[in-house]
Amino acid sequence: MKLECAADAEDIAFVQEQLAAPVDVDALAADTPAPLRTQVYSASLMAIRLDTQPEAQYLDALARAMELDQPTVNALHMQMGIQPLYS
Repeated sequence: MKLECAADAEDIAFVQEQLAAPVDVDALAADTPAPLRTQVYSASLMAIRLDTQPEAQYLDALARAMELDQPTVNALHMQMGIQPLYS
């Protein structure tokens, strides 16, 4: 079975550019309904390794923008087997 890609080079370049761009956590939070904020945070957590300071800073900024308190954030980390963000 052969899969064909309907995207042209311009489409692919656009997607790659969007994936490389920094996330606007405030805009993301504003666009995320409150009941979905833990899921959005968890999806972001799954997408990174959390082994650098910039990643920890991003998650902290995201948690704050999503109005997730520290115990909730640490519980999400523990559920996913990832070190807590806050001590």
